[in-house]
Amino acid sequence: MTLLTNSRCWKALTVRIKGFSRIILATDGSGEATAAVGVTRAFAYGPDARVRVVHVWNLEVHHRHGVRDVETRDEANQLIDRTINELRAAGIETDGEILRAEKGLVASALAGAAKQFDADLVVVGSRGLSEWQSMIKHSTSHELLGSVDCPVLVVRSKDPAPVHKGQRVLVAVAGADDMPSALHAAIAASAVPGSEVMVAHVLQSYMGVQGVAYIEPEEAIQAILNRALATLKEEGINAQSVVAHAGPVAQEVSELAASWNADVIVLASSRMGNFESLLLGSVTHELLHTTQKPVLIAERPQR
Repeated sequence: MTLLTNSRCWKALTVRIKGFSRIILATDGSGEATAAVGVTRAFAYGPDARVRVVHVWNLEVHHRHGVRDVETRDEANQLIDRTINELRAAGIETDGEILRAEKGLVASALAGAAKQFDADLVVVGSRGLSEWQSMIKHSTSHELLGSVDCPVLVVRSKDPAPVHKGQRVLVAVAGADDMPSALHAAIAASAVPGSEVMVAHVLQSYMGVQGVAYIEPEEAIQAILNRALATLKEEGINAQSVVAHAGPVAQEVSELAASWNADVIVLASSRMGNFESLLLGSVTHELLHTTQKPVLIAERPQR
């Protein structure tokens, strides 16, 4: 991707962002979904924040540990109520909704709920299926990325979110084209006072038209990182930048997030479908299977 500093790429950043205010939290009772509740508390900051808890319920019989099992409507209601009460106890305005959807249509149901709620963030837990499994089994988080335009926060770990002041937000950028959406998401994720942002770029080499390899120009990389830092500091956010060593992008970002002790990783995304991302090696999907950190995929870029 070409590193440019065209002012049109930064036009969207003129609007100050106070944080996410309308959040859809999808829950299914899994450990990842339970951990997502704690992560949601960190993102639902400010007096205008509102969360709608949704659960997709159906009567399809399945087998769990060899036992024939089916979720009743009462169990679905109890799951919704527990989640609502936990968020309300944290002072967050919360309501809930049970959705009906057949197997394979969960992501579509969540996308419809997000549109109806006018959500600016969707939070979902992910069990972390492999790339091949997600294509065959229709991973909800992957399908959701192709169904909504707003940012999507995917929670992989079952561990509860740390309780502290501020967020440590690592935002990985490739070039000027993906910078506006990535910074929008990073700024919103940093609404809690005391938050700090690390802007990271993984150094890449490319093959030229004559088969000659070349490295991205250092001055071009530094120019775009400086622009990003200036934007974040205008928002009053403590920010720094780093250029990571050349290597597989997802692996480098994951290792950097772990060493910096980031609370969340922010990425821009083209929102390709599962099959396309499998073939083209989507960094987003690779990262979702590489890190245990929550991953915030920014809004779909406006073309």
